[in-house]
Formats: sequence, C-alpha cells, structure tokens
Amino acid sequence: MWGAITANLTRALFDNPGPEDYQYVGNFVRENIRTSYFYPAVKTSSENLSNYKANGYSVFLPEYTDEGLKFGNKSREWFEKTFVDSFVSTALSAESRTAEEGSLHEVEYIRDRVEINGGATDVYWAGYLLVDCGVEEGKEIKLKLLCEGRDVKVGLTNGSLYKEVSLKNVLSLIFAGGERNYGFGKLRLVDDFSEENNELFKAFPVNCKENVNGPVINTNSKKPAPAHVEFEGTLEEFVGEIEPLVGLEWSEKGAGHRISKPVVCVTPGSKFVWEKLMVGEYGILKQTSNKA
Repeated sequence: MWGAITANLTRALFDNPGPEDYQYVGNFVRENIRTSYFYPAVKTSSENLSNYKANGYSVFLPEYTDEGLKFGNKSREWFEKTFVDSFVSTALSAESRTAEEGSLHEVEYIRDRVEINGGATDVYWAGYLLVDCGVEEGKEIKLKLLCEGRDVKVGLTNGSLYKEVSLKNVLSLIFAGGERNYGFGKLRLVDDFSEENNELFKAFPVNCKENVNGPVINTNSKKPAPAHVEFEGTLEEFVGEIEPLVGLEWSEKGAGHRISKPVVCVTPGSKFVWEKLMVGEYGILKQTSNKA
C-alpha cells in the first residue's frame, strides 16, 4: 500500500517525476501517512462470518485460536476454499508451439467475487490510512497535509509554484501487490474516507496523539495482532508464529535491487500480552511504552 500511495501521489504532484521525486514523496508518505494492514472483506450483515467490521463490511483478520488459525470466525480451510484461487500459465516454444520446458508457473490470488451463504458477493479490501494532518516538511520543495472534512489535501510548494491534490481522488484507483503485469492488484476506492470512532476494524482503539513517533493502538492480549509486530525480548502467553520480514527496496540501480534489513516479527493474528503498539512504517507494529 505504501508503494501504491507513493506512485499515485508522486504522479499527481509532479508533471514529469524523476527517481528523486518518487524517493522524496515516498519518504514523506512513510513518515506521515501510516497505513494499517488491509484484509479481505465482504459486504454483509451476517454476524457469524467475522467479529471485525469496517463501515458495514465483515473483515477477515487472521486469528490464532484453540481450534487453529482462523480468518474472521471461519477456519483456514473454509477461507482458502472460498477466497483463494490459482492461475496457471506457460510460455510456448516458437518452433513447436508446445509448452516451453521449465516455463510452467502458478500464481495464487484472492478472488474478486466469492459465494457465501448461497449467494455471490464482491470481495473488498478493508484498511485504514492514519494521516498526520498539519505536518509540513522540506526546504526548497515542501510537502504538507491538510485535513478537510472527510478528505485530505496534499500540497506541494516548489519555488513559486504551489499545487494541491485530493488524496481521495489520487487513490480512487491503485495497483498493489505482485503480478500486476498479469492484471492482478487493481483496487478501486468505493467508500469515502471516514472516521470510525477511532477504532480499527471496530476492535482496536487507536490514538494518533499519544506518541510523537506514530499512532498507538491500545488493546490487550485477548485480541490478535492486526499486523506484523517487531519481536523484542520475550513474549508472555504467546500463541502464534514468528517469522523474518524482508523485502526489496529502491537503490541507485532502480526498484527492487536492494534487500531490506530483515526484521524478526510476530505474524498477524498472533496473541501475546500487550497493551500498546505503535503503527510504524509500512504498517508494521512496534511495542511501545506509555510515555508520549
């Protein structure tokens, strides 16, 4: 989501953006427009699908339970059977018009339409943007964020020129995730930006002013971690999994040429004793103290 926001916002602010413009906007977004993780969701009033909601959508957050890993209130097997599909393709040999050796590959993806309770329904992705409104950064080129009702304006000052764009309009159509060359990852904004009583997924109270380094989620160990959590020291009453989180980043050679520093994390859905988690860069959560 950080990459999709950066790409769209840079193109909206600059007429002919170069690599340094993407890097500048990307750093600004990483610091001041924090995102939650986004999860599959369906529009339904059924209460037996999930305890986690967003604007009337049932959201399928992962959760480790005594019955194993669940998504929403459903088993992992039900979730994968309902939401996950695969796409198989192969390259053809120009000479024989048969499958080229070693070219067969399979891509798994989340369906855009599923059957639930005997009826077909669209699949959405639900998540949150946590915006530091009023912030202004930069010297010769400045970026600032302004909250106006249910929208956020992003202003760019470049010398004597000033340009302002609506973040809602900028993100009305984005492309996220892998295999975009095959047509995957196209997401269209269908609901206006809105506040949900300062709760993520109707379950995780969030305070955007408690910590100067980022928004803070206040909850307890009875609820699953809504994103990866950086592992620090020991974990009390831990149920779940731990894994290294690593990705590909921009370098002087271009996109994807540098491996990010691995971070050992608790996986989404895991449970352990915690009271406050800060929403960090890329939506990764960090354990924090009670000090502002």
